[in-house]
Amino acid sequence: MNAVLKQLTFAGILVAAASAVGCGGETPKPVAPTQPPPAVKPQPPVAKTAPTEVQGTPQPVSPNVSIDSEIMRLCNIHVDAAVAQPGAPRFDFDQSTLTDQDKSVLDQVATCMTKGPLAGRHVKLVGRADPRGTSEYNFVLGGSRAHTVSHYLEEQGVESPRLDETSRGSLDATGTDEDSWRNDRRVDIVLGS
Repeated sequence: MNAVLKQLTFAGILVAAASAVGCGGETPKPVAPTQPPPAVKPQPPVAKTAPTEVQGTPQPVSPNVSIDSEIMRLCNIHVDAAVAQPGAPRFDFDQSTLTDQDKSVLDQVATCMTKGPLAGRHVKLVGRADPRGTSEYNFVLGGSRAHTVSHYLEEQGVESPRLDETSRGSLDATGTDEDSWRNDRRVDIVLGS
C-alpha cells in the first residue's frame, strides 16, 4: 500500500511540473495589457416603458395635466385661464387622483382622439413627480399618474394601444420648495409617433 501511495505522489508531482512548464517546454509569452472598458453610466429604473425625453411644449391646462401645444391647436382645446397658470395646484403629494377640471380637459382630448383631428393618432402620457422620495418610488408614482390619465381616456372611448404610458419620475423636476414642487407633479400629454 505504501509503494502505491509513493507512486501516486510521484505521478502527481510530475503532472504538476509538466503543467507549470507547459506543453513543448516553451515559456508563455507575456500578454500586452488591453484598454480598460469604457465607463458605463448606470441607467435609471424603468416604469411601463423606458423614460424618454418629452417632445413638444406641454402647457398647463388643468390642475394635474399639461398638453402639448400642437395637440392644443389641433383639438382646439379650451381651458380655464386661472387653472392653466403655472403655479396652479397640481397633484397632491403622493397622490394620482384627477379633479373635475382635469376630466373636463381630458374629455376634450378624448373627443379629439375619437372623432376629431387626432382620430387614429397615438399620444404619450408622461407622469412626473417632485424630487422628494427615492428615484424608484418617483418613477412608480409618475407611472401611476400616467395610468390614471390613460384609464380615464380609455373610459371615454380612446383605445388603449393609442395611449403610451411612461414615467420620468423626478428626472426633470425643477422645484426647490413646496410652491415649486407642485409644478413637478403632473402628467404631460404629447403627440406620439
